[in-house]
Amino acid sequence: MNGVGPESYGITEYLLIFITYLGLAFIATFFNVCVIYTTKIRFEGGNATFWESINFARSKIGLIFAWSVIAATVGLILRLIDNMAERAGESGRIVLNILTSVLGMMWSIITIFVVPAMVYHNLGPMDAIKKSVETLKRTWGESLIRYFGLGLIQFLFFLLGIIATFILFFVLAGLGPIGIIITVVIALLYFLGVILVFNVANTVFNTALYVYADTGKIPEGYSRETLQNAFKPKG
Repeated sequence: MNGVGPESYGITEYLLIFITYLGLAFIATFFNVCVIYTTKIRFEGGNATFWESINFARSKIGLIFAWSVIAATVGLILRLIDNMAERAGESGRIVLNILTSVLGMMWSIITIFVVPAMVYHNLGPMDAIKKSVETLKRTWGESLIRYFGLGLIQFLFFLLGIIATFILFFVLAGLGPIGIIITVVIALLYFLGVILVFNVANTVFNTALYVYADTGKIPEGYSRETLQNAFKPKG
């Protein structure tokens, strides 16, 4: 394994990639369960504390790990296709890149309600995937378009952050290395904050969608129009 390109990847490298994906998926799912549980309690008129949400997620640790394994496996498969694309010819690279994008998008859509299904119905990963797909089909049909309103707003915040970072860099340039460090720290905190806030907002909104799709009830704080317009059938 002397090379650094994808063609030099062996079992060890892919195992490390899988473990990394597994760890990231586990952490993300654990805290998504916390957010969804908190949201569920709020929708039901309660007020879950931070530690109650943590303890609930801990009680679902087996389900979280099982789902993380599946998510990491899918991520690894997509990574393998990416590596194949890098070794393929020009036309093959285009086809495989398109395939990766399509598969990734399809996976994101069919699993959108997996974690809410785990929280609300205590389902295992495979049953949660089936529940997610059934919920989508029952409510909006098989041909769906998701409106990524939050994604657009998040992009605008990132754009503003990039502009502000450049401005701050030039303003603090006179301080030398200290100015660079200050700029980097502020930028990192800002972008991490944006990612955290919008991830939570997206999780809460998806939970509201799940409640509406699964029960037909409108969660407190949402309108029927907002939830119905989240997905629209293709014309």
